[in-house]
Order: sequence, then structure tokens, then C-alpha cells
Amino acid sequence: MNLGQLTAYIGNLLDYDPTNSTYSEQLADIVNEAQTRVLTDRAWDFAQKQQTLKVYTDETHSVNLTNGNTAVSGVGFPINTSTIKPGSYWDGAVLRVSVGGTNVDRRIAYVENATTLHLFEPFEGTTATYTATIRHREVYLPSDTMTVMNVGDPTQGASEKATFLSRFIREDYDLDSDDLGSIEGWTPGEGLTVPAPRIPTGVATTTPGAGHGVRTIKVYMVNVLFPDGANINNYRGDASGGFESALSQVGTYALTDTEELTFTPETLPDATGLYRRYYITCEEAGIKAPLRIRDDGTGNLNQDTIGPPGGVTITADTNLTTLQTQAFRSYAIRYKWNHQGIYQTISLYQHPSATQEVNVRVLVNPEKLVEDQDTPLIPASYAQVIAYAALEQLILKVDNPALASVYERKHLTTYRSMEARFLGKPARRIIKGSPAASGRYFPNPYGPLTYTP
Repeated sequence: MNLGQLTAYIGNLLDYDPTNSTYSEQLADIVNEAQTRVLTDRAWDFAQKQQTLKVYTDETHSVNLTNGNTAVSGVGFPINTSTIKPGSYWDGAVLRVSVGGTNVDRRIAYVENATTLHLFEPFEGTTATYTATIRHREVYLPSDTMTVMNVGDPTQGASEKATFLSRFIREDYDLDSDDLGSIEGWTPGEGLTVPAPRIPTGVATTTPGAGHGVRTIKVYMVNVLFPDGANINNYRGDASGGFESALSQVGTYALTDTEELTFTPETLPDATGLYRRYYITCEEAGIKAPLRIRDDGTGNLNQDTIGPPGGVTITADTNLTTLQTQAFRSYAIRYKWNHQGIYQTISLYQHPSATQEVNVRVLVNPEKLVEDQDTPLIPASYAQVIAYAALEQLILKVDNPALASVYERKHLTTYRSMEARFLGKPARRIIKGSPAASGRYFPNPYGPLTYTP
């Protein structure tokens, strides 16, 4: 069942299926909430995926720092000069220097070019040339990560499993984050939150001529941090990635047959590190899920991500005929809803002494169902469990708890059947004490019993 079939099924059972856009959006939200609850209650095999992340080791570099300034100068800073995939893998890393014997850390907001980068906060110390260490301690997880299931090191034979270490254990055994070597364990990190813009700015209407069609374009804007600094590209390989914010408020543009849109992000302070992107929807073209705006070739073909200095105009092709073609819909980049501007991280112990790849298996947060043809992550034979879970909530809204309990029982019956089908009973070990099953640090016969998956 896809979203359209699920909503039609719900309407049939309720004998209530109005053609009202507000009701349809609310119903879709309830269906998505039901899907999330069903999929994240258990570690379903079909809701897990393995990703390969690139992890960078520490680097040293000579830099010029000025007291009270966020700009850093030097030579040979890594930078991707592509207009389609701008940024640097240094973006988001921590620049550490020793000032009077004390380490001073500042996070890099973005690398402007090969001789200039910018920090989020001003440097506080003596103006001088320093030998800086560029530290990449946070390993950013895919945007759809709900829970980390396993971390493996593929450089150690057949992907050796890293041991889970809670923060308490790392502190209790004084495991130094400065240590470099082979990966032995992993710890949940602090995460990253990207602030969203309030409204889309820099949108203008032009009149290139007739033939574009009468349509209403809804425009959303997102802020982006570290477009080339993530450990994995959350989008496809030929497009800019990084960490997007939630969508801004919508801007609505009613365009005539002769009108088109351009997008020119304003200039932001360099210390924000914020790149900008735009997404659109169009009811006349049947586009409900926001699709990324990319330059049509008038300026820079396929450019869609603009850095803090701004000053670049993206000329869009929102011709109604173009938007309705399968070629456009197949190639367009759809906004990912499942992060809402919040990204998870892990830290490794020991941090790799050389740049390498790490295998991470995660339980995913399902992608939002927006278009009628979107299909849930649940196997088709059990998709009705989403409808039953949604009906519980819908019927409670109309104050009919008796009927709601009927669908609750249907939901539980289908859910238990799905558990019996897809959840096996894996072998489990019982461990006494902590911190790790392998006893890598030293045996500890005291402490609670732990059941491993």
C-alpha cells in the first residue's frame, strides 16, 4: 500500500473521505506518526541499513590567528572549488592550538578558500603564527539514523565489531579522547542542530516571456552547515550534501504565464558558516514533496548551494510543462524530512590514526510519506498495521472510544503477527560486570548482568 491507498482504505473504513486539502494533510500526518511508532518500537531487520562512513584522522597545519578575530589565514587549506559541491572536509572540525601551555579549541565554521577559513567564535590569545591540530572527533551519522545498532572497523580483517562504551564507562576508565590508534569502542556523541531560517529571502520574480504556464509556487529555504564536511553525503553523489535545517515558513508566489523566479541569498557573517538552499512545491504540477531548486544553466548549471557571502543568483526553471515531466521528477532532489535539522554523532575510541572508513548499522527513522505514490517502509503484506494505528487516533478525535478500541485490537493483532514473522530470537550472551564483553580493559566481576543482542 502507498500513501494514497492507505488514506483511501482509512476513508472507506470510516465512510468519510472529504476532498479537503487541510483534512488530507492532517490525515497524512497521522499516517506518518503511525508509521514512525510502528517502525521504531522494535529493531526490525527491514528497517535497518548499513552505511560506510569516512572518518578523518588528526592533521597539523600552520595558521595565522588574530586576537578577537574569527578569520584564520594560512596556505593550502583543503577546499572543493566546485560550484555544485562546495565546501571543505575541514568544515565542522575543531582547530586546536596551544596558548601558553593551554589548549584552545575553536570549531571551524567554513573554509572560504585555500588561504582563509572562519571560526564560529573569535580567537582569544596572542596574535601569532601557530601550529594547529585539526581534530575530527565527531563522526556524523546518516540523517535518517534513529538508533545505532553496530559499529565495525573494516580495516581489521572482516570488519571487527567495536564495543559500545557509555559516557560513564569512558569517564570511569579515563579513556582519553586524544588517543589515536585502532578502533576499540564507540560512544554516543553530542549531536548537531542546524537553525532554520524564518522565511525564504532573496526570491524575486522576473519576466522572461510567455510559455511558462499559470502556476503557484511555494518556496521554502533551508540553512546548511558543512556541505562537504559530513562523514557521508545524505543525498546522491552528484549533489551537494551537508547538514540541512528544517524548512522555513512557506513563501507563496502566484506566477503568470510570463513570469519566472530567481533566488539570490543575502550576505551573512562569515562566522555563521551557513550556506543556503531552496525547495519548492507546486499543486498545479502535483508536487507535494519539496524539491530542490537548481540553476538551469543561465548562471552555473545545477548549482544549488550558496555560501555565507551570497551574491550568487540561481535562475530556476519552474515552467509548468517542465515540472510535470517524469524526467524532472526523476532527477529532482527531494528534501529529507526525517532529521528536522538534528543530527546524531558518535565518537570512537581510539580515534583512527589514519583516515579510514567505518561500517555503521543503524535503525532508520522512516522517510515522511507526502506524495500519494510514496510507500511505507513496512512490508506490503503488513502495511494495514499503519492504517489501524492511524484509525485509533482518528476515531478518538471524534470521541468514539469504543470503536477506537476495536481498531486498537486490530492494530495489536497485526503487529504481533508481524513480530512473529520478522523478529527472530537471536542468541544472547549474559555478561557480568562492565564495561565490555571482550574484557579489553580489565575484568570486572562486579556489577549488573547485561544481556547482549
